[in-house]
Amino acid sequence: MRKKSERPQKSPRRPGGKLRLLLEVCMAVCICMAGVLWVLRVRGDRAVTIRPEKDYQAGEVVFYDQTDKRWSGDKLGASVYTMKSSGCLTTCIASSLSTQWSREGAGRPMTPGELNEYFKEQGVYNDSGDILWDRLREALPDGEVYAASSVRGEEIEELLAQGHYPIVKVKMYGRGAQHWVLLVGGEDGEYFCMDPLLNQGELVPLSLHGGKVYRMRCVYWKD
Repeated sequence: MRKKSERPQKSPRRPGGKLRLLLEVCMAVCICMAGVLWVLRVRGDRAVTIRPEKDYQAGEVVFYDQTDKRWSGDKLGASVYTMKSSGCLTTCIASSLSTQWSREGAGRPMTPGELNEYFKEQGVYNDSGDILWDRLREALPDGEVYAASSVRGEEIEELLAQGHYPIVKVKMYGRGAQHWVLLVGGEDGEYFCMDPLLNQGELVPLSLHGGKVYRMRCVYWKD
């Protein structure tokens, strides 16, 4: 008697197969988007080596230290970050505003602690403790707030020539964490800065941080 040919049995479908495929596709899309965002961020933070073409006298500078016990434990807005850990930018702004006041009598002096409290009241910080530059402009109607889209050496020198102090983002010792310092002068092809983290009442050469700048800001009182 002839046997009927047996058809191969299909393996049973695993439950949730379509869901698993959808999740894999979503994960792949997320990875691609993260890669694109990372590339854009790297391009936006491209390092520029800067050296002054001329000498710029620093004059009297008001030094502030973000680790000062009077404000080191204060939070940046509603974030978990403190002045000690992440308040370098706020400290630089306070130094710039206070220096101009003591030198020209413009605006008013503000310590990092006072400025941080004012920023919190005015909603200048986001949830991560980063400064919102449009909100900062509104919070300082008597000040000029400039956030450069790119770093240009000639623009930094123009600001110094006008008596304004650029705030620049560097990497600690040229290779560490991101950090903000206040450029206050230049001499013999070297910039000098008020460093809110390495603050001993003396200016620090920018070359200590590799001489490379990733972003530039400037905040000062209007004349």
